[in-house]
Amino acid sequence: MSGAAVSEDRSEAPGWRLQVTLDRAAFEALEAALDEHADAVVAETVAAAHPAQETPSDVLRVTMFGSALMAQDARPARLMALLRTAGAADDAAIERVGATDWQAQSLASFPPVRIGRLTIVGAHQAPPRQRFVLCVEAGPAFGSGRHETTQGCLLALDWLARRRQIRRALDVGTGSGILAAAAARLWPARVLALDSDPVAVATARETVQRNGLSRRVTVVQCEGFRPSPAMRLGKADLIVANIRAKPIAAMAPAFARHLRPGGAAVLSGLIAAEERLVLAAFRTRGLRLRQCIRLGAWVTLILTR
Repeated sequence: MSGAAVSEDRSEAPGWRLQVTLDRAAFEALEAALDEHADAVVAETVAAAHPAQETPSDVLRVTMFGSALMAQDARPARLMALLRTAGAADDAAIERVGATDWQAQSLASFPPVRIGRLTIVGAHQAPPRQRFVLCVEAGPAFGSGRHETTQGCLLALDWLARRRQIRRALDVGTGSGILAAAAARLWPARVLALDSDPVAVATARETVQRNGLSRRVTVVQCEGFRPSPAMRLGKADLIVANIRAKPIAAMAPAFARHLRPGGAAVLSGLIAAEERLVLAAFRTRGLRLRQCIRLGAWVTLILTR
């Protein structure tokens, strides 16, 4: 494994850890491939050493863990090949670790996080005695509350909750179910959560159940707004979508059909350069920008009809 430092300590340890520093754009480009070749991937923000350097949100320390013996596991070599191809292998370091070590580090990397009035905790943590607490496992579906797009949506929901009542909400591309659960925690609302990925649907249902929200949150597997489970909900007071800019823009007509007059939409998964594209698509459907939340390179939009 040229290009990586390999620790020979603890040769009997049953697992391995590969750590590398990546800028955020490189990590996001490689994230799916890294996940495919590791049992766990943890990305932590690295603070800049000097104000003139890159901002903390642009630099990540990425740690990949595997539970198999390194000598018998081909995945570290594949990960190094991916990093070399991306020109990011220079500071990569691999060491042998025990399974309990990487499990503990993975969990410790997800401390409770406060977003607006919401507090997000992992399943391994004792939830604080607060009204707006959500327990979300850092698992295979997107949405642990650590990414700027998820945080932007949570801040948007909290902003809306201080200003209006919501009786029916729709979460398109629910992922882990964190936004559907947040809507049900902030309002006494019925929430329908949709996702095309069966893993995400299973994860979202676990999130809903873990937070005691099964009576008000329904998770359905479907593509976008199709077939038509959203019709069961009726016109929604709120629709949330944290996906990507182009799919969101393409769904603008469906948003207009399913959102009641006076309703609100929360849109994220887009960078600043894509903001105009999305706003133009929704403006033609009668939705206007009310608020914009910017976290790092990411933008979350709040629109009303």
